[in-house]
Amino acid sequence: MFLFDYKKQFKNLKPPEATPIGNYQIQWLGPKWFQWLAKTGLQFLHFRNWWGKSFQNKEQAINLFQKSNDSEFEEKYRMLIRFETSPIDGKTSLFLRYTKEAPFPWPYFIDEFRIQNDGKLLGMSYPSFAPFMALPFLIQKPENQR
Repeated sequence: MFLFDYKKQFKNLKPPEATPIGNYQIQWLGPKWFQWLAKTGLQFLHFRNWWGKSFQNKEQAINLFQKSNDSEFEEKYRMLIRFETSPIDGKTSLFLRYTKEAPFPWPYFIDEFRIQNDGKLLGMSYPSFAPFMALPFLIQKPENQR
């Protein structure tokens, strides 16, 4: 699937009916070159060993990072959860906004989600000043938690 196909798919999805709870693991989307570029680029932006996101309650989420040789996660970069109108298409989405405590450039980025039929969350990540630059990613509950 091409990157712009995910944006079309996103526009046809609905937001979750409620805030998700629990851990969701990243699943990279798009062509292999894009997946490699996304993983590599994030390493230089404070996201080395990023595993996914934890929705801790109705108001807050946090990013999860794998620790070396450990099954535990390190939690970093808290986000505020809200349902808002999407600048991508004017419909409601689940938004995650980084707090000012996150390192640059994350306080200027938004993660916006809608739900797929299988319970996975299709996300669009973009700078708050440029939603047209939205890039797709998928998060889902790990196999052993579904």
